[in-house]
Amino acid sequence: MLYIDGMVDTELINKFVLTPLMLRTSNSTFDGNLSKKIKKFDLQNYIFSNLMPQNALKKQNTFTKIIEDVNSGNCALFVDTLEIVFSIDVKGFKQRSITAPENEVIINGPQEAFVENLRTNTSILRRLINNENLCIENLTVGNITKTTVSICYMQNITNSSLVNEIKYRLNNIKIDSLLSSGELEQLIEDSSKSEIPTLLQTERPDKCAKYLLQGRCVILVNGNPYAIIAPAILIDYLSSPEDTNLKPGFANFLKILRIFAFFITLLAPGIFIAVTSFHQELLPTELLFSILASRENVPFPIIVELLLMELSFELIRESGLRVPSPIGGTLGIVGALILGEAAVTAHIVSPILIIVVAITGLSSYAIPDFSFSFHLRICRFLFVFLGYVAGFLGIGVGLFLYLDILCGIKSFGVSFTSSLIRSPFLRSYSYFLKPTWKNEERNNFLFTKKPQAQSFISKNWNKN
Repeated sequence: MLYIDGMVDTELINKFVLTPLMLRTSNSTFDGNLSKKIKKFDLQNYIFSNLMPQNALKKQNTFTKIIEDVNSGNCALFVDTLEIVFSIDVKGFKQRSITAPENEVIINGPQEAFVENLRTNTSILRRLINNENLCIENLTVGNITKTTVSICYMQNITNSSLVNEIKYRLNNIKIDSLLSSGELEQLIEDSSKSEIPTLLQTERPDKCAKYLLQGRCVILVNGNPYAIIAPAILIDYLSSPEDTNLKPGFANFLKILRIFAFFITLLAPGIFIAVTSFHQELLPTELLFSILASRENVPFPIIVELLLMELSFELIRESGLRVPSPIGGTLGIVGALILGEAAVTAHIVSPILIIVVAITGLSSYAIPDFSFSFHLRICRFLFVFLGYVAGFLGIGVGLFLYLDILCGIKSFGVSFTSSLIRSPFLRSYSYFLKPTWKNEERNNFLFTKKPQAQSFISKNWNKN
């Protein structure tokens, strides 16, 4: 027998492999009378059919397959005179149990997240979508690591062209190692020229289930607790899995707040520096005098103040993530208060600038998706530079170029701005939610096999 200690369950080996082979029973022995009745004794079939009480027993005839199985936690049984090897599934390595999501926290909804084990993750999806049309296909990526990647989709809903495109890209990845879904995202996205994320990552199984029922695909990577949802469009990054669990009025109110947070995160510092440098006439006289008075003793230009505070805020945010969790929150709050108060007292920055930076930072936390929030934080510095150089004209040119880039991005052939399209042939993907009983049709920018999501009269109990 060949196996790796620590990756197998020794009790399973003792009970279901060694015991049937070593214990003298009616199954493991035969007398002379029996041998006369059997014309030709087949040892391979006898062991496979009678002596191995395993539900996952395979025959392998190449060392490559045997090594792959052993590295994944199987036990290889070599038998003298046989040209095949029995691969027995006796996995028993330790793994993290299912816990609540840590980065995508919601109040009203399921409280379980993906883990590092691939089979556990697929079983969670199976439990949420109790339907035989949920297909899960496995592929191997990486010449050295041979990482298992699973493609999940609804066979009766998802467009076959989308599934085939995902398989084609995964099968044509030539790398030595794949260790995370973040690496895989960079390998299969349409274009790597833009830093705007075009694939959605999530640790929530309920979010994956909702997107699967819309006609999208979910990609799981063994050893990583994050799933990739493909394709993704702009409004997906401003939506939370909690939205569908709330009343439409509550959910849409939160969606409006996220739209404001999107523009504040992207443009607020740039607009502030443009107004104070070029367009002072837009401010009320009292507010203008207040800003000038607060900056009277500050020796630096306003661009230096803004960049100093923005970089300080990013440093506090990053250090709060890296320090141990019990003191992370305290470090962020105390660091921000002490740093801001000391900077104002020392006349390094003005108080109004502290307010602008704080509101911008809070708005960035309101974006549900971390990667998209990070993208907005980077673009914010570009708009600060444009506002300082050319005021509203620079910000307007920057917005025009930004929208042009957004319109040119595709995610597996789907336009990133599909939610903004108005076409007589395509029903637009609305950002705002309707009541659950009005969601009769699926959003058809994916051309799903089953456009109708539910009956046109879903509340059949209500005859009025």
